Amino acid sequence: MHYLTFAEWTYYNTLIILFWLILITYSKSFNIGRGVSYLITVKSALKSVFVLFSTISIVSLFLNLYEFTMMSIGLSLLIFTLSIISVRLLIHFILDRYRAYGGNIKNVAIIGLDKKGLDFFQTINNNPHLGIRSKGIYSDTKKLKKEVPFLGKISNFYKNFHEVSEVYISDEISKKLKKELIEFADLNLIKVRILPELINYEFKNFFISKLINIPVIEVNQLPLDLWYNRILKRSFDILISSIVILTILSWMIPLVGIFIKYHSRGPILFTQSRHGIGGSTFKCYKFRSMVLNNKSDSLFADNNDKRLTRFGKILRISALDEMPQFINVFFGDMSIIGPRPHPIILNNQFSEKIQKFDKRHEFKPGITGLAQISGYRGKIKNLHDMSSRVKLDRYYFKNWSLYLDLKIFFQTIIKLVKFNLS
Repeated sequence: MHYLTFAEWTYYNTLIILFWLILITYSKSFNIGRGVSYLITVKSALKSVFVLFSTISIVSLFLNLYEFTMMSIGLSLLIFTLSIISVRLLIHFILDRYRAYGGNIKNVAIIGLDKKGLDFFQTINNNPHLGIRSKGIYSDTKKLKKEVPFLGKISNFYKNFHEVSEVYISDEISKKLKKELIEFADLNLIKVRILPELINYEFKNFFISKLINIPVIEVNQLPLDLWYNRILKRSFDILISSIVILTILSWMIPLVGIFIKYHSRGPILFTQSRHGIGGSTFKCYKFRSMVLNNKSDSLFADNNDKRLTRFGKILRISALDEMPQFINVFFGDMSIIGPRPHPIILNNQFSEKIQKFDKRHEFKPGITGLAQISGYRGKIKNLHDMSSRVKLDRYYFKNWSLYLDLKIFFQTIIKLVKFNLS
């Protein structure tokens, strides 16, 4: 398309490409989900192409950037449109075939042996290209009208929930049982989708979609469940951590290391196992601020701890001891913004006392977060202290955006500068 319209490459062409990437990212026109028809794929491609060419035409009209001939405009529009549609239809077709032959499979549980549960089971069985598989249906009442695998009572689902990543619940089961199932799935990081009778729910995070002819409500989807948001967040993490590692940590680690070694024997960096995404563990890096001791995993420190060296106390109060965690961010164990990773023994202490505590592990932990800029920083003293942090962590995930990450990032810098200058 470039050679049909432009005589030479200019920075305007680069801006057009960047605009196109932003456009398809935020319009989700590239998103080919399960159950999306080929017609919708074509319509989505046409909409994005229309917006692109309309924007270029309007900007060129006012700024007189290019002088186009009708032939070059027509040919470039035709070639570009056909190319985009062809590529997306090809990807759509490949994804359908890949899922039909057993790739990219989601194993799900269906609860409710009624018309909705039966229709859904038959739909996914008759359309293997959706990539959704189910062994059968759970129900407390066995009323079979058609041949369908019966997996037993709902109590059996509680025993076998590790086998599935999503659960589909018929809207016809009792409200009490539905609430129990949703809470159970939420606590165990299982996505919940409702097979609805009427769309009349007040969940904060719910999304309505159709799987062929079956309406579905997803009640606990979060912004970071969407892959392009995770890519956006990860790109931000890599960019900032790379800059910090190259321009700050490259000289800070050897310089700070000299002072750490001068005040006490031992390694420069202190590593401790922390819970990461999904409850997995990773080694979290910090500048060592204490003398070597065997209580680092059982006795938590404050700024007046006797184990702190003189230089270590400065590191801890100024929060400079956390700087090596940008290495964790670069390697993907952490994010710049997210819930602070606590020592494992501390998580074990509070996980059963605070409702939905493990929800803070649904995504990567962070160097700083909403709780920290809201005043919850440092040693955790009591249940209320931890509970308040967990509530803010869950609020962050429910309301995530790149803007919120940037806001927390800059507010953290401002607070640290003010604190260290005071």
